Amino acid sequence: MSLAEVEATWRVDGETPLPECTYDPELHTGPRLTIETTEERAAREAVAREICATCPARLFCDVYALETRPTSGIWAGRTPAEVAEHAAELEDLEVA
Repeated sequence: MSLAEVEATWRVDGETPLPECTYDPELHTGPRLTIETTEERAAREAVAREICATCPARLFCDVYALETRPTSGIWAGRTPAEVAEHAAELEDLEVA
């Protein structure tokens, strides 16, 4: 499914739902002006993943992340490394 197809099917009553991460973007991207400890980052990412799990935009976000391959943040509940791993798995399925 292309990004345009996902976006078209994603609308609810003609409206595009607002992704949950827009309410607290730093939760998904990390703080800009401070440095996190490993424990702080793990805790923040765990909460971000929980929010992604119920987000109405998760499918759209997942397709977008697979197409753009982000280098930071949490996307559809995945880290950039997990997005890359998932993309590789999908590419393997396409080849098979």
